[in-house]
Amino acid sequence: MSEFFNTLEKALLVSSVDETIEMTHKAFELSRNKTPFIESSNRIIKPIELVCFPDKPLCVAPRDLPRRRLGTEAGKRSFIHAIAHIEFNAIKLALDIAYRFKGMPEQFYMDWVYVANDECKHFQLLCNHLAHYDCKYGDNPSHDGLWSMAVKTENDLVARLSLVPRYLEARGLDVTPAMLDKLYAQKDTAAAEILEVILEDEVTHVEYGTKWLDFVCQRDGIEREGVFFENVEHFLKGQILGPFNKPLRRRAGFTESELSELERLDKRKSK
Repeated sequence: MSEFFNTLEKALLVSSVDETIEMTHKAFELSRNKTPFIESSNRIIKPIELVCFPDKPLCVAPRDLPRRRLGTEAGKRSFIHAIAHIEFNAIKLALDIAYRFKGMPEQFYMDWVYVANDECKHFQLLCNHLAHYDCKYGDNPSHDGLWSMAVKTENDLVARLSLVPRYLEARGLDVTPAMLDKLYAQKDTAAAEILEVILEDEVTHVEYGTKWLDFVCQRDGIEREGVFFENVEHFLKGQILGPFNKPLRRRAGFTESELSELERLDKRKSK
C-alpha cells in the first residue's frame, strides 16, 4: 500500500482526536506532493466497522439530547459542541470516501483529502471557541447520524455521494444562515465568524459531491438526478426536510429540477 493510502487507513483506524488530525494533515501534504501516488490494484480495504472514534462524546439518540436555548450560555456551549461533533465526523467521512472506493481518478482522492483537511480546520476553530465556555470536545453527549449513513453506504459510491455530501452535508447550507442570524442578533460575533468560514467551505464540499456523482454516473451510464432521488427515497424513506437554500445549493451544483423536486418532497410543507 502506498504511503498516502496507508496514512488514510491509519487516520481512520485511530481513535485519538489529535492523531486523526495529524494523520489527516499528513495525507493532505502527501496528496499535494508532485510525485503521483499510486494505488495498488490489490489494496485491501478494511471493513467500515473497524473505523475508530474517541470514547467521548457519548453518542445517544437525537431525541435524548437536552434541548437548550441558544440565548443561554449552556445553550451556546451545547450548540458549538454539537457543530464540533459534526465537523469531527466530517473528517472521518472525507477520509473514508478517499480510502474506501478504489479505481477513481487521482483528483478524486485529492479532493476528498482537501475536504478532510478543511474539516480539521473547522473542528479546531470550534474547539478553541469551546474553551471560552470551559468546555472541551467530548464533554457533551452527541449523536452519530452522519456516520451511520457512511456505514449504510459502505459498498456503494453512488449512494455515498448522494446521501452524505449532497443530502446530509448540504443541509448545512440550508440551516446555517438562520443560525448566523441568531448569533449576530445576540452579538456573538466570534461564533458567527467561525460559522461563516464553515459555510463558505461547505459549498465547495457539497460541490465535490456533485462533481464526483456526475463523474460516476457519466462513466456508468446512469442518470444523475434519478439515482440521487432513488437513493434519498431508499435510505431516508422520503423524510425530506426543508427549507432549502437555493442560491447556495445552485453554487454547489444542484439543478433547478432537483431543487423543485426537493421542495415537492419537503415533509414540512405537507404538515
